[in-house]
Amino acid sequence: MSTALTEKQASVLAYMREFQASNDNMPTDRTIATHFGWASVNSAFEQLRALERKGCIERNAQGGWRFTRAAAEATT
Repeated sequence: MSTALTEKQASVLAYMREFQASNDNMPTDRTIATHFGWASVNSAFEQLRALERKGCIERNAQGGWRFTRAAAEATT
């Protein structure tokens, strides 16, 4: 599956990396929506689902997200 990301997906992935580095955990859907100024949390969730389909992130056992090896190789 292609890991070529849209500009928005690349921005979300970069934000998630920065957030995790600073906070030692992943941002919530609401945190992502707030950061990007999106009125709907669903907008963030749709971006996360797209990143999941492209193999950059996956759900962990607690229901949150974690990076996959493909995240390091993701390109815009």
